[in-house]
Amino acid sequence: MIAIDSSAHTAPVLQVKIPFFVFVAGAAACLAFVTMARYGFDDSGLRLGSELDWRFASLVFFAAAAIGPVCRLIPYGPFRQLGGLRRQVIWSFCASYAVFLASMLLPNTLGGVTHDDSTLGLTMFSLFGGGAAAVMAFAATRDAAARLGEKTRRALLSVAASFFWLTYALTGLAHLSGPHRPDGFYGLSLSLMILGLLLRFADCFWAKLRGTSALGTQP
Repeated sequence: MIAIDSSAHTAPVLQVKIPFFVFVAGAAACLAFVTMARYGFDDSGLRLGSELDWRFASLVFFAAAAIGPVCRLIPYGPFRQLGGLRRQVIWSFCASYAVFLASMLLPNTLGGVTHDDSTLGLTMFSLFGGGAAAVMAFAATRDAAARLGEKTRRALLSVAASFFWLTYALTGLAHLSGPHRPDGFYGLSLSLMILGLLLRFADCFWAKLRGTSALGTQP
């Protein structure tokens, strides 16, 4: 969004307002690029850059899942203002996840690094993940309810969010119990997914006590 502010006593000033989700996507892209460049864009650097973007997106997803319940459970002070950012945080996750997919696919697309043993799985994962992110981003728009109906919009948003929750939760479990190297991040990630789920349950329980609908207040 670009606006020009001018008056009789001052020269016109160009004001550029960049949406919050653009900053988040830029941070994810910079994280991947700097990591890959540090390792000379070799196989290890490309893998690590993609891995860090995956972790970054998981933290943004937790923020997107938790911001609504927290703002409704604690509707005081700064939490009232944070509630207005719910839509931007959802878009921030979708944008950061898109950057992760790009960091994972570009090395294969450009021909620098190939992984023949996982090409089909990588393609399917990207299609499902990218499709779910696109559905979530659209369901969070202001006109989604007018085009699809509020119940359909809520259903799409819930299905997409459930897909990503399961993806991050199962990945955390796999790294904790599987043949992977010990990594404390995945324990943290799984804990955040469980915390996010508990916040959603608490939000729905509190909404029932008040006789309101928690889902009805989603962006």
